[in-house]
Amino acid sequence: MEHQVTEAEVSRAKSLHSILLFDFIVIHVFIFVLALSLLKASLIPLMLMPVLSIALLSRVILKAKSAITQESSVFVLCHNLLAAKRAKLFLLLFLVTGTLTTLLLVAGAQFGMSKITSYALAGGVGQLPFMVVLLVLVVLEFDAEHQCKTGKIPASALALHAALKKE
Repeated sequence: MEHQVTEAEVSRAKSLHSILLFDFIVIHVFIFVLALSLLKASLIPLMLMPVLSIALLSRVILKAKSAITQESSVFVLCHNLLAAKRAKLFLLLFLVTGTLTTLLLVAGAQFGMSKITSYALAGGVGQLPFMVVLLVLVVLEFDAEHQCKTGKIPASALALHAALKKE
């Protein structure tokens, strides 16, 4: 659905999508690759990644919650609700797969697994689903940001807004 929107509304609607894209691409792709390459030298990038990601995802969620009461534009509110829903989904996935991966890598031997088995399970069960969902979310967020620029509201965002009105 297309709306007549101002540049200020487009900017406010795009802001949370931009934060999510930064988190997905910079934090989870570039810093992850950096952390893997520096794994033997330092654990700092590996520890920095979840801290930065959780901070950014929390900011998106909190900003969208405050937009429910403070935002007058339906266009901006719908995009904020959509970004918050995706941030919550990603945060849940990040915590579950991150915990599973850490558990398998750190305590795999305690469960009677060899080092190779725990690494394979950590990568295949812990990280592979995470990376697939990350790829899908990057595509969805690029699409949402493009729809912001063209003044469109995705149908899923309108559904979130309608559900909010019913409450």
